[in-house]
Amino acid sequence: MTDKNEIIANIMLIHKTLFDTTALEAEKVSLQAELAVTADLIQKCINENANIALNQAEYQQRYDALVVRFNAVQARIDELTGQITEAKARGQKVAGFIAELRKQDGLITEFDDGLWHGLVDYATVYNYKDVRFTFKDGTEINAFESH
Repeated sequence: MTDKNEIIANIMLIHKTLFDTTALEAEKVSLQAELAVTADLIQKCINENANIALNQAEYQQRYDALVVRFNAVQARIDELTGQITEAKARGQKVAGFIAELRKQDGLITEFDDGLWHGLVDYATVYNYKDVRFTFKDGTEINAFESH
């Protein structure tokens, strides 16, 4: 591979950009703080209703609004958790791809099981003339297209 170092550098740059979860994690921390505040407000609302004679329609409206807010924040936290988990898993696959690529010296002249499993994520067969291999860095090639 004549341009192996350049390929690795480019993949590492892509890896750093695509799989950085810093912003997602910061948003999640912020939302978790908001969730705690909202839970506290719900509890205070319940305690107030238990200790003071309140208009029940107004209480229910306030309580319902807090629960809607709580559920919306929780849903976003769950969504972020999924995105973070997925990004980290894909990032680990690409890191493995980079590690396998670094191990290679020169041109590959024969099939290598370890290399194959280290680089290829999965194959998709659409029909007998359309077989595609997806590599762990996200690159996809059609086995029957000439390059």
